[in-house]
Amino acid sequence: MMNHSHMSSRFTARYEADADSVFRFCFLRVSDRELALDITQETFGRFWRSLSGGEDIANERAFLFTVAHRLVIDWYRRKKAARLEDLTGADGEPYDPPDEKTLDSLGLEAEGRFLADAISKIDGSNRHAVYLRFIEGLSPPEIGEVLGISTGAASVRVSRGLAELKKITGYDDIDEHE
Repeated sequence: MMNHSHMSSRFTARYEADADSVFRFCFLRVSDRELALDITQETFGRFWRSLSGGEDIANERAFLFTVAHRLVIDWYRRKKAARLEDLTGADGEPYDPPDEKTLDSLGLEAEGRFLADAISKIDGSNRHAVYLRFIEGLSPPEIGEVLGISTGAASVRVSRGLAELKKITGYDDIDEHE
């Protein structure tokens, strides 16, 4: 088990590196700033508890996105005002398409907002894979870990989503390996 000082500095470094990305990931899915902040805080709370418990976390960034992904799904399942099937994409993944206010408040440059909006139009089974790959820079193995699918399935979802994104945006020069 690591000492408290090492654990604290490891947590702080990860928070500084990934808090904005985890928040953005949550915010684009729930379109509610306070809720996204709450989910981000709970995500890092679980990360701290895992570190405190001596859990061996091989990929901390993938761990954070996995926890955030599950917390968003849990929130949608608990949401009593609407039926779950009304809130899900083709793959059963919850997603509220971002509105202009949501996109504006993310602080993305114009092209980033355009791409985030375009990604929201991709089929649900590929949308999250493309978002994690191109907005957050996760690798296919990390995406597979977050979404609970194999690396091969993650790569297929990224490729299919990229093909959809090219049609939606009219970009022919988006490179999967950027």
